[in-house]
This record gives sequence, structure tokens and C-alpha cells, in this order.
Amino acid sequence: MHVCGTSRELLQMYNELQKHYVKETKTNKEQSEAIKNLTIKINELEHNLQEQRQRIEQLECKKVSWKTSAVSRKRSQIPQGGVASHKDISAEKEACCSRYLELLLKEIKKLKKENGKLSAEKRALKNELAGLDKDFFEEVEDLKHAVQESVKLNNEYEKCLKQISVMYGLPFTAHL
Repeated sequence: MHVCGTSRELLQMYNELQKHYVKETKTNKEQSEAIKNLTIKINELEHNLQEQRQRIEQLECKKVSWKTSAVSRKRSQIPQGGVASHKDISAEKEACCSRYLELLLKEIKKLKKENGKLSAEKRALKNELAGLDKDFFEEVEDLKHAVQESVKLNNEYEKCLKQISVMYGLPFTAHL
């Protein structure tokens, strides 16, 4: 009777260890997936930030080239034989440049706002990742080692249970 009680206790311990193993494996998988997703998100945000910086640079370059082309277009639009006064050209150029500058300023403001949002999101993600310091990963490694050791111990218990079952002619079924 003592062997039967011990077998039940061993089986119960085995089942508890299996439950713990499954739970820890699931937690580890979830955390790994979260780390992977956060890393991907950070990379995407950094890429977006770089694209926005390039876009701002391009807009600033276009502003300079647009001013130059606007002046040359106005000159080419002067009717043949007609004379446009310097004052007319300057006023038109100034109005045109003012509208373009307004558009550029709006676009820059929009891009800066988006850049700020992306930067804030990046900081938030980095802060979230900061909680996963070296100790966290060491703890995960310790848990993995503990699970491996418990699996070895469970295998030894299973071998013992099989031997006891054979010795006493009891049926033995391995539980997963």
C-alpha cells in the first residue's frame, strides 16, 4: 500500500510539473513574440522617421528649385514685344513664393507633428523594452534550465514507475 501511495504522489508531482512546464513554455513564447513585435515596431518607426527626414530635405530642395523655375517661367510668359515691369514680376513672384512657402510651412508643420508622434512612440517602446533588462533574460534562462531539469527528473520518475508497475504487475500508462 505504501508503494501505491508513493506512486500516486509521484504521478501527482509529475502532473504538476507538466502543468508548470506548459505554463512557463507558453509565457516564454508570449514574451519572445512580444519582444520580436516590439523590435519590428521600433525598426519600422526608425525607418519612418528616416523617410520623413528625407522628405523634409526633398521639400526644402524643391523650395529652392521651385523659386528658380518660377522666376524663369514668369520671364518666358512675357508677351512678345510686351514689356513687363520689374515691379509686376516682383509682385507676382512674391505672391507665388508666399503661397508656396505657406504650403511648405504647413507640410513641414505636419511632418514635424508626425515626427514628434513617432519619436514619442519610439520612446514609449524603448521604455517598455527597458523593463527587459539583463536580469529578465537571466531569469528566463534559469527557468529554461529548471524546466529541463524537471523534465529529466520526470523521466527518471517515469522509469521508476514503470519498473514498480512491472514488479507488481500493475498497468502503467505514461501521462502527457
